[in-house]
Amino acid sequence: MADLIKDLPLGIQNFHELREDDFFYVDKTSLIYELVKPKKGFYFFSRPRRFGKTLVLSTFESLFKYGLKDFKGLAIEKLWTDEKNYPVIRLDFTKYCNFQDFSAFKVNFETMIKNAVESAGLELPPKECDYDPISFRFKSMLERNREISPVLLIDDYDAFLNSALKNPILFENIYRVLTNFYHILKSVSSFCRFFFITSTCIYDRLGLFSSGGYTKQEVQEYFTPYIENAANILHLSFDECFAKMKNYYGGFCFEMYGKQQVFNPWSVLNFLAHPEKGFCNYWHNSKEQADVLMQYVKEHCLKNPEEYGQDR
Repeated sequence: MADLIKDLPLGIQNFHELREDDFFYVDKTSLIYELVKPKKGFYFFSRPRRFGKTLVLSTFESLFKYGLKDFKGLAIEKLWTDEKNYPVIRLDFTKYCNFQDFSAFKVNFETMIKNAVESAGLELPPKECDYDPISFRFKSMLERNREISPVLLIDDYDAFLNSALKNPILFENIYRVLTNFYHILKSVSSFCRFFFITSTCIYDRLGLFSSGGYTKQEVQEYFTPYIENAANILHLSFDECFAKMKNYYGGFCFEMYGKQQVFNPWSVLNFLAHPEKGFCNYWHNSKEQADVLMQYVKEHCLKNPEEYGQDR
């Protein structure tokens, strides 16, 4: 590793921290620019865990709040001409998923929105009556601030629902609240300078698609010295090592024509940081593996395999 200059950003989900501490970074800011050019509408970005969704949101947050401060030497530095700093409202649903009943969910939901609005330097209008959902007050806040065009970032919009999968009644109650919330957000999205949502799952009826992961070209362009180091440690040629990486960590596809396959960033970074461990299954073994899928399989498995495909 002596010839490798920068530390790999394992577990770093904050763009400012990544840049300030000079971690290795695959420059995707030309693609970021294509998304953030002045235009209305919203974007929805659904990917499995460990595909860099939170880092992407952090990148947007840094750009809109501080301009090019953290982007020196990156592609977007020559493209971005917007000198305005925007209030960024960032809702991170994963931080408020610790609840057991509907009342606790409502408290968490309201707390999340209030904290995010205050952190953006904005203020929700006061509650006017007992029945005054925070969703309506959030809408009013965006309407009142349309002149300054807030940026709205939502991380893991499905996290509340995923946490309630074992409780059908709680799940449906949360579903109704979120359906109303997202319908309201769509109606005021034109007031926002930029509106971006991420998720691990796509739920129907909520009223609510871009690339994620490393392409083959990006891995070859950015990681060549790291791959050479791994190949030497594992006594492989460069081509043999790359082929194994593609077999273990590539093959993901998120676009409709199935032509662009990508590598899982979490797995690539872990492997290249510790090649002496060999080609481990890092994505599956991470704490944040696909819990929703695993829970679904557990609850829908067949007691008798011969029943598969039979009508019930």
